[in-house]
Amino acid sequence: MMKVLIIGNGVAGTFAAQYIRNQDDNVQIEIYSQENYPYYTRIKLPELISERVTIDDIIVFQEEWYKNKKIKTHLNKKIKSIHPKQKQAIIEDEDEPVAYDKLIIATGSMPNIPPIKNAVEMVGKGVFTLRNIDNALDIRDYIKNNNVKKAVIIGGGLLGLELARQIKNCNLDTTVVEFFPRLLPRQLDIDCGGMLKEVIENMGINVELDAATEEIIVNGSVKGIKIKDGREIEADIVLIQAGIRATIDLAKDIKLETNRGIIVNQFLETSAEDIYAVGDCIEYKNQTWGIIPACLEQSKIVAASVLEKKKIEYKGTVPKNTLKIVGIDLTSVGIFDPSDQDLVGAGWEILKNIDNKGRCYKKIVIKDNNLKGAILFGEKDAIPYVNKNIEKPISEAELRKAINLYKWVCGGCGSEYDDAKMEILFKYLPADWKCPNCKGPKSGFEKKV
Repeated sequence: MMKVLIIGNGVAGTFAAQYIRNQDDNVQIEIYSQENYPYYTRIKLPELISERVTIDDIIVFQEEWYKNKKIKTHLNKKIKSIHPKQKQAIIEDEDEPVAYDKLIIATGSMPNIPPIKNAVEMVGKGVFTLRNIDNALDIRDYIKNNNVKKAVIIGGGLLGLELARQIKNCNLDTTVVEFFPRLLPRQLDIDCGGMLKEVIENMGINVELDAATEEIIVNGSVKGIKIKDGREIEADIVLIQAGIRATIDLAKDIKLETNRGIIVNQFLETSAEDIYAVGDCIEYKNQTWGIIPACLEQSKIVAASVLEKKKIEYKGTVPKNTLKIVGIDLTSVGIFDPSDQDLVGAGWEILKNIDNKGRCYKKIVIKDNNLKGAILFGEKDAIPYVNKNIEKPISEAELRKAINLYKWVCGGCGSEYDDAKMEILFKYLPADWKCPNCKGPKSGFEKKV
């Protein structure tokens, strides 16, 4: 009977185990995790700090699920080293090695701490990162036990903003500090970043942009941060959410091919026979992902590879990101700014509408009639259409209907008014508005689908 050993019980490791079991009832599956909890959703970790949820609320698969799936889990167990030739793993503080036939490394990622003076030294003593349940509990307890009134979050990405919202829910004076000139620099263009900043500030969260943190100010305890341009912001706690780094130490130790992540081929195989890697820890074609959709996609492929049913090849994952803050509907998919990503040449088309009053922003990126990307802010209805059709040929009429941006044609002279290229939607133009070309009335225009 084949034995598959999985290191890591995050989304990639757990779903790899599930997909293996779904296809083969006889394989022996064992998962080893350093954490003390079965698989849980990291998305809700900030809510654990504000006590909007409990640990039990965020655990996805309880003990019964693993029992039913015949998946054996070993929690609170650290794999210290791997011996690929002997096909064995060594567990910390245990004498007996664990044998395997196939090994899946799903060690995930760890928070990145930028080179900020005093940051590393003060971790756990007023400076924190958030990646797991224990981190969330440590942050919650520190706030409660140290009379914390002011918090700074370094990093205005998805995790930083979601964390800021929950820290604000703890009734703290909250400031987000972002190195780039806009929030969510990996998901938004400048226009939408500006709109999001206004919405976040209206929630009572301060936002500082173009701000490179130079130093954590310490005087016995954390007192604040100093930014390179001289600005100082007071804080009793500093939370660093400045991206992630793939966890590749084990892979490096056994001389697997690594770069920023563990290098894999299209079947998620590493440079060593019978060793696979999946999730945040991998690198494929010079790219790493660090998003849940990629973990889920990869876990199906790694399961097939382990079972020697190599039918699907990994082709990379289109980035899909949603901001999970109550009251904000924001989704960013695929390529949202071709010029920003050095993608030049003919064939690119952008449909865009900014409604500052209604706090709604729609941007669709098309190339050669294929849907390449989108930003939808304050717009929920179009999300299913965009997710379903990304990287596929689309009909312009269907797209315009999905995003509610139409062309209007003047019955008098044939002039077009395009919602996707104008500041104001046609329906919001005043009743006495006239065609700029023939001066015909607004009522003389027809919707062209």
